[in-house]
Amino acid sequence: MADGLQAVGLGKRFPGVVALEDVSLRLEPGRVMALVGANGAGKSTLIKILTGYYETYEGQVEIDGRVVHIHEPTDAARAGIQAVYQEVDTVLVPTLTVSENVLLNQLRSRRGTVLNWAALHKEAEAVLERVGLTLDVRRRVEDLVLHEKQMLVIARAVSQQVKYLIFDEPTTSLSLPEVEQLFTIIRTLKAQGVGILYISHRLMEVTALADDITVLRNGRKITQFPADEFDFGRVSEAMLGTAIQDIYPPKAANAPGDVVLEARDLTRRGKLDGVSLSARQGEILGVAGLVGAGKTELLRALFGADALDGGRVQIDGRQVALKTPQQAVNHGVYLVPEERRAQGVLVEEKVGQNISLPFLSQFSRALGLIDRLRERTHAAHTIERLGILPPNPEVEVKNLSGGNQQKVVIGKWLTGQPRVVMFDEATQGIDVKAKQDVYRIARDLTQSAAVIYASSDIDEVIGIADRLIVMHDGQVVAEFTTDAFDRNLILEYATGAREKETHDRG
Repeated sequence: MADGLQAVGLGKRFPGVVALEDVSLRLEPGRVMALVGANGAGKSTLIKILTGYYETYEGQVEIDGRVVHIHEPTDAARAGIQAVYQEVDTVLVPTLTVSENVLLNQLRSRRGTVLNWAALHKEAEAVLERVGLTLDVRRRVEDLVLHEKQMLVIARAVSQQVKYLIFDEPTTSLSLPEVEQLFTIIRTLKAQGVGILYISHRLMEVTALADDITVLRNGRKITQFPADEFDFGRVSEAMLGTAIQDIYPPKAANAPGDVVLEARDLTRRGKLDGVSLSARQGEILGVAGLVGAGKTELLRALFGADALDGGRVQIDGRQVALKTPQQAVNHGVYLVPEERRAQGVLVEEKVGQNISLPFLSQFSRALGLIDRLRERTHAAHTIERLGILPPNPEVEVKNLSGGNQQKVVIGKWLTGQPRVVMFDEATQGIDVKAKQDVYRIARDLTQSAAVIYASSDIDEVIGIADRLIVMHDGQVVAEFTTDAFDRNLILEYATGAREKETHDRG
Protein backbone atom coordinates (compact mmCIF):
# COMPACT_ATOMS: atom_id res chain seq x y z
CA MET A 1 0.00 0.00 0.00
CA ALA A 2 1.42 3.40 -1.02
CA ASP A 3 1.37 6.05 1.70
CA GLY A 4 0.42 9.57 0.77
CA LEU A 5 -1.88 11.46 -1.52
CA GLN A 6 -1.85 10.10 -5.06
CA ALA A 7 -3.31 11.91 -8.07
CA VAL A 8 -3.86 9.39 -10.87
CA GLY A 9 -4.47 10.60 -14.44
CA LEU A 10 -6.28 13.77 -13.40
CA GLY A 11 -7.84 15.79 -16.21
CA LYS A 12 -10.34 18.61 -16.71
CA ARG A 13 -11.88 19.86 -19.94
CA PHE A 14 -13.93 22.95 -20.71
CA PRO A 15 -15.60 23.76 -24.05
CA GLY A 16 -12.74 24.09 -26.51
CA VAL A 17 -10.07 23.98 -23.78
CA VAL A 18 -8.10 21.16 -22.17
CA ALA A 19 -7.11 22.69 -18.81
CA LEU A 20 -5.49 19.54 -17.39
CA GLU A 21 -4.64 16.24 -19.05
CA ASP A 22 -3.48 12.95 -17.53
CA VAL A 23 -1.55 14.45 -14.59
CA SER A 24 -0.28 12.04 -11.94
CA LEU A 25 1.79 12.81 -8.85
CA ARG A 26 2.30 11.56 -5.30
CA LEU A 27 2.57 13.78 -2.22
CA GLU A 28 4.14 11.95 0.70
CA PRO A 29 3.53 12.73 4.38
CA GLY A 30 6.28 14.88 5.87
CA ARG A 31 7.60 16.12 2.51
CA VAL A 32 7.26 19.33 0.52
CA MET A 33 6.52 19.09 -3.19
CA ALA A 34 6.84 22.27 -5.22
CA LEU A 35 4.45 22.62 -8.15
CA VAL A 36 5.70 25.11 -10.73
CA GLY A 37 4.61 26.21 -14.17
CA ALA A 38 3.84 29.26 -16.26
CA ASN A 39 0.46 30.97 -16.09
CA GLY A 40 -2.08 28.64 -17.68
CA ALA A 41 0.00 25.53 -16.97
CA GLY A 42 -2.84 23.85 -15.05
CA LYS A 43 -1.71 24.45 -11.45
CA SER A 44 -4.95 26.12 -10.38
CA THR A 45 -7.06 23.44 -12.05
CA LEU A 46 -5.14 20.70 -10.24
CA ILE A 47 -5.60 22.46 -6.89
CA LYS A 48 -9.33 22.90 -7.52
CA ILE A 49 -9.74 19.19 -8.24
CA LEU A 50 -7.88 18.21 -5.06
CA THR A 51 -9.92 20.64 -2.92
CA GLY A 52 -13.35 19.73 -4.32
CA TYR A 53 -14.02 22.82 -6.41
CA TYR A 54 -15.03 20.73 -9.44
CA GLU A 55 -17.80 18.16 -9.22
CA THR A 56 -16.60 16.26 -12.28
CA TYR A 57 -13.12 15.51 -13.64
CA GLU A 58 -11.11 12.72 -15.19
CA GLY A 59 -8.93 10.35 -13.17
CA GLN A 60 -9.02 9.65 -9.45
CA VAL A 61 -7.50 10.65 -6.11
CA GLU A 62 -6.13 8.07 -3.68
CA ILE A 63 -5.02 8.44 -0.07
CA ASP A 64 -2.88 5.66 1.42
CA GLY A 65 -3.88 3.42 -1.49
CA ARG A 66 -7.64 3.92 -1.15
CA VAL A 67 -9.71 5.83 -3.71
CA VAL A 68 -11.38 8.91 -2.21
CA HIS A 69 -14.26 10.64 -3.97
CA ILE A 70 -13.73 14.40 -3.94
CA HIS A 71 -16.56 16.34 -5.55
CA GLU A 72 -17.04 19.22 -3.12
CA PRO A 73 -14.91 21.03 -0.51
CA THR A 74 -16.33 19.03 2.40
CA ASP A 75 -15.12 15.82 0.72
CA ALA A 76 -11.58 17.23 0.58
CA ALA A 77 -11.73 18.40 4.20
CA ARG A 78 -12.87 14.93 5.37
CA ALA A 79 -9.91 13.45 3.48
CA GLY A 80 -7.56 15.83 5.32
CA ILE A 81 -6.86 18.11 2.33
CA GLN A 82 -6.84 21.88 2.92
CA ALA A 83 -5.56 24.88 0.94
CA VAL A 84 -4.18 28.34 1.77
CA TYR A 85 -4.97 30.67 -1.15
CA GLN A 86 -3.59 34.10 -2.01
CA GLU A 87 -7.00 35.69 -1.38
CA VAL A 88 -7.32 34.68 2.28
CA ASP A 89 -10.24 37.08 2.81
CA THR A 90 -12.45 34.80 0.73
CA VAL A 91 -12.28 32.04 3.36
CA LEU A 92 -12.46 34.15 6.53
CA VAL A 93 -15.43 35.92 8.12
CA PRO A 94 -14.19 39.46 8.87
CA THR A 95 -16.83 40.32 11.46
CA LEU A 96 -16.10 37.25 13.58
CA THR A 97 -13.28 36.88 16.10
CA VAL A 98 -10.05 34.95 15.67
CA SER A 99 -11.46 32.16 17.87
CA GLU A 100 -14.65 31.90 15.84
CA ASN A 101 -12.75 31.74 12.55
CA VAL A 102 -10.25 29.16 13.78
CA LEU A 103 -13.00 26.90 15.12
CA LEU A 104 -15.63 27.75 12.52
CA ASN A 105 -16.38 24.19 11.46
CA GLN A 106 -16.47 22.96 15.05
CA LEU A 107 -18.92 25.73 15.96
CA ARG A 108 -21.23 24.64 13.15
CA SER A 109 -21.31 21.13 14.59
CA ARG A 110 -22.18 22.52 18.03
CA ARG A 111 -25.09 24.59 16.77
CA GLY A 112 -27.97 24.68 19.23
CA THR A 113 -25.80 24.08 22.29
CA VAL A 114 -24.70 26.57 24.95
CA LEU A 115 -21.12 27.57 24.20
CA ASN A 116 -18.41 27.90 26.83
CA TRP A 117 -16.57 30.87 25.35
CA ALA A 118 -13.71 30.76 27.84
CA ALA A 119 -13.03 27.15 26.85
CA LEU A 120 -13.34 27.99 23.14
CA HIS A 121 -10.83 30.85 23.44
CA LYS A 122 -8.42 28.52 25.23
CA GLU A 123 -8.87 25.89 22.51
CA ALA A 124 -8.18 28.50 19.79
CA GLU A 125 -5.06 29.70 21.61
CA ALA A 126 -3.75 26.13 21.71
CA VAL A 127 -4.26 25.80 17.94
CA LEU A 128 -2.48 29.11 17.30
CA GLU A 129 0.40 28.04 19.51
CA ARG A 130 0.90 24.95 17.36
CA VAL A 131 1.71 27.20 14.37
CA GLY A 132 3.71 29.69 16.41
CA LEU A 133 1.16 32.50 16.16
CA THR A 134 0.50 34.84 19.07
CA LEU A 135 -2.77 36.73 18.67
CA ASP A 136 -5.55 38.02 20.85
CA VAL A 137 -8.18 35.42 19.97
CA ARG A 138 -10.93 37.93 20.83
CA ARG A 139 -9.88 40.32 18.04
CA ARG A 140 -12.07 40.60 14.97
CA VAL A 141 -10.46 39.28 11.80
CA GLU A 142 -11.11 42.53 9.93
CA ASP A 143 -8.54 44.17 12.25
CA LEU A 144 -5.73 41.76 11.30
CA VAL A 145 -3.01 42.39 8.71
CA LEU A 146 -2.53 40.07 5.74
CA HIS A 147 0.13 37.73 7.12
CA GLU A 148 -1.86 37.30 10.37
CA LYS A 149 -4.92 36.30 8.33
CA GLN A 150 -2.79 33.85 6.36
CA MET A 151 -1.46 32.25 9.55
CA LEU A 152 -5.05 32.09 10.81
CA VAL A 153 -6.09 30.04 7.76
CA ILE A 154 -3.17 27.68 8.41
CA ALA A 155 -4.20 27.40 12.07
CA ARG A 156 -7.75 26.53 11.08
CA ALA A 157 -6.46 23.77 8.80
CA VAL A 158 -4.39 22.43 11.70
CA SER A 159 -7.48 22.44 13.94
CA GLN A 160 -9.20 20.18 11.42
CA GLN A 161 -6.43 17.56 11.53
CA VAL A 162 -4.99 18.48 8.15
CA LYS A 163 -2.90 15.78 6.48
CA TYR A 164 -2.11 17.52 3.20
CA LEU A 165 -1.83 21.31 2.97
CA ILE A 166 -1.68 23.22 -0.32
CA PHE A 167 -0.10 26.69 -0.46
CA ASP A 168 -0.95 28.82 -3.52
CA GLU A 169 1.55 31.70 -3.98
CA PRO A 170 1.55 32.38 -0.23
CA THR A 171 4.39 34.95 -0.12
CA THR A 172 3.12 37.35 -2.79
CA SER A 173 2.45 40.23 -0.36
CA LEU A 174 4.64 39.26 2.60
CA SER A 175 7.74 41.02 3.91
CA LEU A 176 11.00 39.10 4.39
CA PRO A 177 10.44 38.51 8.15
CA GLU A 178 6.88 37.35 7.41
CA VAL A 179 8.17 34.98 4.71
CA GLU A 180 10.64 33.52 7.19
CA GLN A 181 7.84 33.05 9.74
CA LEU A 182 5.77 31.23 7.11
CA PHE A 183 8.71 29.00 6.16
CA THR A 184 9.23 28.13 9.83
CA ILE A 185 5.58 27.07 10.12
CA ILE A 186 5.79 24.98 6.93
CA ARG A 187 8.90 23.21 8.24
CA THR A 188 7.15 22.61 11.58
CA LEU A 189 4.12 21.08 9.82
CA LYS A 190 6.43 18.98 7.68
CA ALA A 191 8.15 17.66 10.81
CA GLN A 192 4.71 16.76 12.19
CA GLY A 193 4.06 14.58 9.14
CA VAL A 194 1.92 16.94 7.06
CA GLY A 195 2.44 16.70 3.29
CA ILE A 196 2.90 20.11 1.69
CA LEU A 197 2.11 21.04 -1.93
CA TYR A 198 3.74 24.42 -2.52
CA ILE A 199 2.90 26.53 -5.59
CA SER A 200 5.10 29.53 -6.34
CA HIS A 201 6.52 31.56 -9.20
CA ARG A 202 9.47 32.46 -6.97
CA LEU A 203 11.92 29.72 -7.82
CA MET A 204 14.36 30.63 -5.06
CA GLU A 205 11.63 29.81 -2.53
CA VAL A 206 11.30 26.41 -4.15
CA THR A 207 14.97 25.64 -3.50
CA ALA A 208 14.63 26.78 0.13
CA LEU A 209 11.61 24.58 0.94
CA ALA A 210 11.01 21.73 -1.46
CA ASP A 211 12.06 18.10 -1.34
CA ASP A 212 10.66 17.42 -4.82
CA ILE A 213 9.71 19.56 -7.82
CA THR A 214 6.96 18.89 -10.36
CA VAL A 215 6.68 21.01 -13.50
CA LEU A 216 3.43 21.50 -15.45
CA ARG A 217 3.11 23.03 -18.92
CA ASN A 218 -0.02 23.46 -21.01
CA GLY A 219 -2.02 21.24 -18.68
CA ARG A 220 0.41 18.32 -18.70
CA LYS A 221 3.06 17.07 -16.30
CA ILE A 222 6.44 17.63 -17.96
CA THR A 223 8.90 16.39 -15.37
CA GLN A 224 9.50 15.65 -11.71
CA PHE A 225 12.83 15.50 -9.88
CA PRO A 226 14.42 15.90 -6.42
CA ALA A 227 14.96 19.51 -5.34
CA ASP A 228 18.69 18.94 -4.86
CA GLU A 229 18.90 18.55 -8.64
CA PHE A 230 17.37 22.03 -9.15
CA ASP A 231 18.80 24.08 -11.99
CA PHE A 232 17.22 27.40 -12.94
CA GLY A 233 17.76 26.86 -16.65
CA ARG A 234 16.36 23.33 -16.53
CA VAL A 235 13.24 24.36 -14.63
CA SER A 236 12.62 27.43 -16.80
CA GLU A 237 12.99 25.40 -19.99
CA ALA A 238 10.58 22.76 -18.66
CA MET A 239 8.06 25.47 -17.72
CA LEU A 240 8.24 27.35 -21.00
CA GLY A 241 9.21 24.71 -23.56
CA THR A 242 12.24 26.73 -24.60
CA ALA A 243 15.50 27.79 -23.03
CA ILE A 244 15.39 31.19 -21.35
CA GLN A 245 18.44 33.42 -21.37
CA ASP A 246 19.19 36.08 -18.78
CA ILE A 247 15.88 37.11 -17.26
CA TYR A 248 16.92 40.77 -16.95
CA PRO A 249 17.68 42.91 -20.01
CA PRO A 250 21.12 44.55 -20.29
CA LYS A 251 21.61 47.64 -18.15
CA ALA A 252 21.91 51.07 -19.73
CA ALA A 253 25.11 51.24 -21.78
CA ASN A 254 25.24 55.03 -21.87
CA ALA A 255 25.12 57.65 -19.17
CA PRO A 256 21.54 58.63 -18.30
CA GLY A 257 20.01 61.76 -19.79
CA ASP A 258 18.48 64.78 -18.12
CA VAL A 259 16.58 64.64 -14.86
CA VAL A 260 12.89 64.14 -15.68
CA LEU A 261 11.44 63.95 -12.17
CA GLU A 262 12.88 65.52 -9.06
CA ALA A 263 11.17 65.25 -5.67
CA ARG A 264 12.32 67.03 -2.54
CA ASP A 265 11.31 66.53 1.09
CA LEU A 266 8.07 64.66 0.40
CA THR A 267 6.16 64.21 3.64
CA ARG A 268 2.95 62.41 4.51
CA ARG A 269 2.13 61.93 8.15
CA GLY A 270 2.91 58.41 9.30
CA LYS A 271 3.89 57.29 5.78
CA LEU A 272 6.66 59.43 4.23
CA ASP A 273 9.36 61.35 6.10
CA GLY A 274 11.33 63.84 4.00
CA VAL A 275 11.78 61.64 0.91
CA SER A 276 13.94 63.06 -1.88
CA LEU A 277 14.88 61.44 -5.19
CA SER A 278 15.59 62.12 -8.84
CA ALA A 279 14.86 60.01 -11.92
CA ARG A 280 16.54 60.48 -15.29
CA GLN A 281 15.58 59.59 -18.83
CA GLY A 282 17.48 56.52 -19.98
CA GLU A 283 17.70 54.84 -16.58
CA ILE A 284 15.66 52.65 -14.28
CA LEU A 285 15.65 53.93 -10.71
CA GLY A 286 14.99 51.05 -8.35
CA VAL A 287 13.20 51.53 -5.03
CA ALA A 288 14.04 48.67 -2.67
CA GLY A 289 12.51 48.01 0.73
CA LEU A 290 10.45 45.58 2.74
CA VAL A 291 6.65 45.50 2.68
CA GLY A 292 5.52 48.60 4.61
CA ALA A 293 8.72 50.57 4.00
CA GLY A 294 6.86 53.35 2.17
CA LYS A 295 7.50 52.37 -1.46
CA THR A 296 3.84 52.13 -2.43
CA GLU A 297 3.01 55.32 -0.51
CA LEU A 298 5.78 57.17 -2.37
CA LEU A 299 4.58 56.09 -5.81
CA ARG A 300 0.94 56.79 -4.99
CA ALA A 301 1.88 60.29 -3.79
CA LEU A 302 3.83 60.99 -7.00
CA PHE A 303 0.77 59.80 -8.95
CA GLY A 304 -1.52 62.16 -7.03
CA ALA A 305 -3.51 59.30 -5.50
CA ASP A 306 -2.57 60.22 -1.92
CA ALA A 307 -2.24 63.78 -0.61
CA LEU A 308 1.15 65.03 0.62
CA ASP A 309 1.59 67.20 3.70
CA GLY A 310 4.73 68.80 2.31
CA GLY A 311 7.46 68.76 -0.32
CA ARG A 312 7.76 69.69 -3.98
CA VAL A 313 7.99 67.90 -7.33
CA GLN A 314 9.52 69.05 -10.61
CA ILE A 315 8.95 67.53 -14.04
CA ASP A 316 11.51 68.49 -16.70
CA GLY A 317 12.72 71.33 -14.48
CA ARG A 318 9.31 72.88 -13.83
CA GLN A 319 7.55 72.67 -10.48
CA VAL A 320 4.19 70.93 -10.82
CA ALA A 321 1.20 70.12 -8.65
CA LEU A 322 0.35 66.41 -8.59
CA LYS A 323 -2.69 66.50 -6.34
CA THR A 324 -4.83 64.11 -8.38
CA PRO A 325 -4.11 61.21 -10.74
CA GLN A 326 -5.51 63.29 -13.60
CA GLN A 327 -2.92 66.01 -12.94
CA ALA A 328 -0.19 63.37 -12.89
CA VAL A 329 -1.39 61.88 -16.18
CA ASN A 330 -1.51 65.36 -17.73
CA HIS A 331 2.19 65.71 -16.89
CA GLY A 332 3.03 62.26 -18.26
CA VAL A 333 3.44 60.58 -14.86
CA TYR A 334 1.93 57.08 -14.98
CA LEU A 335 1.60 54.30 -12.39
CA VAL A 336 1.43 50.52 -12.75
CA PRO A 337 -0.09 49.83 -9.30
CA GLU A 338 0.58 47.03 -6.84
CA GLU A 339 -2.98 45.68 -6.96
CA ARG A 340 -3.55 45.37 -10.68
CA ARG A 341 -7.01 43.78 -10.52
CA ALA A 342 -8.36 46.32 -8.02
CA GLN A 343 -6.58 49.45 -9.24
CA GLY A 344 -5.03 48.82 -12.66
CA VAL A 345 -7.72 47.34 -14.91
CA LEU A 346 -11.46 46.89 -15.22
CA VAL A 347 -11.52 43.10 -15.12
CA GLU A 348 -15.08 42.78 -16.42
CA GLU A 349 -14.33 44.91 -19.51
CA LYS A 350 -12.57 43.98 -22.73
CA VAL A 351 -8.85 44.33 -23.34
CA GLY A 352 -9.35 46.98 -26.03
CA GLN A 353 -11.52 49.15 -23.81
CA ASN A 354 -9.00 48.98 -20.98
CA ILE A 355 -6.15 50.01 -23.25
CA SER A 356 -7.98 53.10 -24.50
CA LEU A 357 -9.55 54.08 -21.17
CA PRO A 358 -7.11 56.74 -19.85
CA PHE A 359 -7.09 58.61 -23.17
CA LEU A 360 -10.62 58.20 -24.52
CA SER A 361 -10.58 61.67 -26.06
CA GLN A 362 -8.10 60.37 -28.64
CA PHE A 363 -10.75 57.94 -29.86
CA SER A 364 -13.77 60.26 -29.66
CA ARG A 365 -15.77 61.57 -32.59
CA ALA A 366 -18.38 64.31 -32.65
CA LEU A 367 -20.81 64.34 -29.72
CA GLY A 368 -18.34 62.30 -27.68
CA LEU A 369 -19.04 59.00 -29.45
CA ILE A 370 -16.18 56.48 -29.40
CA ASP A 371 -14.68 55.45 -32.73
CA ARG A 372 -14.66 51.71 -32.00
CA LEU A 373 -12.76 50.81 -35.19
CA ARG A 374 -9.97 53.21 -34.32
CA GLU A 375 -9.99 51.94 -30.72
CA ARG A 376 -9.72 48.30 -31.82
CA THR A 377 -6.95 49.10 -34.32
CA HIS A 378 -4.92 50.87 -31.64
CA ALA A 379 -5.55 48.03 -29.17
CA ALA A 380 -4.41 45.45 -31.73
CA HIS A 381 -1.16 47.39 -32.22
CA THR A 382 -0.55 47.55 -28.46
CA ILE A 383 -1.38 43.85 -28.05
CA GLU A 384 1.18 42.96 -30.73
CA ARG A 385 3.80 45.30 -29.26
CA LEU A 386 3.51 43.82 -25.76
CA GLY A 387 2.80 40.22 -26.74
CA ILE A 388 -0.55 40.02 -24.94
CA LEU A 389 -2.17 36.58 -25.21
CA PRO A 390 -4.66 35.78 -26.54
CA PRO A 391 -4.11 38.55 -29.13
CA ASN A 392 -7.74 39.60 -29.17
CA PRO A 393 -8.97 43.04 -28.00
CA GLU A 394 -12.48 41.60 -27.50
CA VAL A 395 -11.44 39.23 -24.69
CA GLU A 396 -12.50 40.26 -21.18
CA VAL A 397 -9.53 41.01 -18.93
CA LYS A 398 -10.73 38.59 -16.23
CA ASN A 399 -10.07 35.72 -18.64
CA LEU A 400 -6.37 36.58 -19.05
CA SER A 401 -3.49 35.18 -17.01
CA GLY A 402 -1.90 37.42 -14.40
CA GLY A 403 1.04 38.23 -16.65
CA ASN A 404 -1.17 39.25 -19.55
CA GLN A 405 -3.38 41.34 -17.25
CA GLN A 406 -0.25 43.18 -16.17
CA LYS A 407 0.64 43.86 -19.81
CA VAL A 408 -2.81 45.43 -20.26
CA VAL A 409 -2.13 47.71 -17.28
CA ILE A 410 1.13 48.79 -18.89
CA GLY A 411 -0.37 48.96 -22.39
CA LYS A 412 -3.01 51.53 -21.46
CA TRP A 413 -0.26 54.04 -20.64
CA LEU A 414 1.49 53.58 -23.99
CA THR A 415 -1.38 55.48 -25.61
CA GLY A 416 -0.12 58.65 -23.94
CA GLN A 417 3.26 60.39 -23.88
CA PRO A 418 5.01 59.04 -20.80
CA ARG A 419 7.68 61.09 -19.07
CA VAL A 420 7.79 59.00 -15.87
CA VAL A 421 6.49 55.43 -15.62
CA MET A 422 6.34 53.91 -12.13
CA PHE A 423 6.08 50.17 -11.46
CA ASP A 424 4.93 48.98 -8.02
CA GLU A 425 5.50 45.25 -7.29
CA ALA A 426 4.92 44.69 -11.00
CA THR A 427 5.74 40.97 -11.14
CA GLN A 428 3.73 39.67 -8.18
CA GLY A 429 2.05 36.38 -9.05
CA ILE A 430 3.24 36.13 -12.66
CA ASP A 431 5.47 33.49 -14.23
CA VAL A 432 9.11 33.79 -15.22
CA LYS A 433 8.42 34.47 -18.93
CA ALA A 434 5.89 37.20 -18.07
CA LYS A 435 8.43 38.70 -15.66
CA GLN A 436 11.01 38.78 -18.44
CA ASP A 437 8.50 40.57 -20.66
CA VAL A 438 7.75 43.19 -17.96
CA TYR A 439 11.48 43.83 -17.46
CA ARG A 440 11.96 44.24 -21.21
CA ILE A 441 9.05 46.69 -21.44
CA ALA A 442 10.41 48.71 -18.52
CA ARG A 443 13.82 48.91 -20.18
CA ASP A 444 12.31 49.90 -23.55
CA LEU A 445 10.42 52.76 -21.87
CA THR A 446 13.71 54.35 -20.75
CA GLN A 447 14.34 55.39 -24.35
CA SER A 448 11.84 58.23 -23.95
CA ALA A 449 11.06 58.37 -20.22
CA ALA A 450 12.36 57.87 -16.72
CA VAL A 451 11.35 54.60 -15.08
CA ILE A 452 10.92 54.07 -11.32
CA TYR A 453 10.71 50.41 -10.30
CA ALA A 454 9.69 49.56 -6.72
CA SER A 455 9.80 46.04 -5.29
CA SER A 456 10.19 44.19 -2.00
CA ASP A 457 12.18 41.55 -3.92
CA ILE A 458 15.73 42.85 -3.40
CA ASP A 459 17.19 40.57 -6.07
CA GLU A 460 14.68 41.88 -8.59
CA VAL A 461 15.58 45.51 -7.92
CA ILE A 462 19.30 44.71 -8.21
CA GLY A 463 18.66 42.86 -11.47
CA ILE A 464 16.60 45.54 -13.20
CA ALA A 465 17.87 48.87 -11.84
CA ASP A 466 20.70 51.13 -13.01
CA ARG A 467 20.62 52.98 -9.69
CA LEU A 468 18.59 52.30 -6.57
CA ILE A 469 17.44 53.84 -3.34
CA VAL A 470 16.54 51.88 -0.22
CA MET A 471 13.52 52.79 1.90
CA HIS A 472 12.87 51.93 5.52
CA ASP A 473 10.15 53.28 7.77
CA GLY A 474 9.09 55.97 5.27
CA GLN A 475 12.60 57.31 4.66
CA VAL A 476 15.27 56.94 1.98
CA VAL A 477 18.12 55.43 3.99
CA ALA A 478 20.66 54.62 1.26
CA GLU A 479 21.43 55.10 -2.42
CA PHE A 480 23.55 52.82 -4.63
CA THR A 481 24.81 53.01 -8.20
CA THR A 482 25.23 49.84 -10.27
CA ASP A 483 28.90 49.29 -9.50
CA ALA A 484 28.18 49.62 -5.78
CA PHE A 485 25.27 47.15 -5.56
CA ASP A 486 25.83 44.92 -2.52
CA ARG A 487 22.92 42.60 -1.71
CA ASN A 488 23.81 42.08 1.93
CA LEU A 489 24.36 45.78 2.53
CA ILE A 490 21.07 46.66 0.81
CA LEU A 491 19.26 44.12 3.00
CA GLU A 492 20.84 45.62 6.12
CA TYR A 493 19.49 49.05 5.21
CA ALA A 494 16.10 47.64 4.22
CA THR A 495 15.68 45.86 7.55
CA GLY A 496 16.91 48.82 9.62
CA ALA A 497 20.09 47.03 10.73
CA ARG A 498 22.13 49.97 9.32
CA GLU A 499 21.43 53.64 9.67
CA LYS A 500 21.02 56.16 6.86
CA GLU A 501 24.03 56.56 4.55
CA THR A 502 24.89 56.99 0.84
CA HIS A 503 26.92 54.46 -1.17
CA ASP A 504 27.72 55.99 -4.54
CA ARG A 505 30.92 55.16 -6.37
CA GLY A 506 30.23 57.10 -9.47
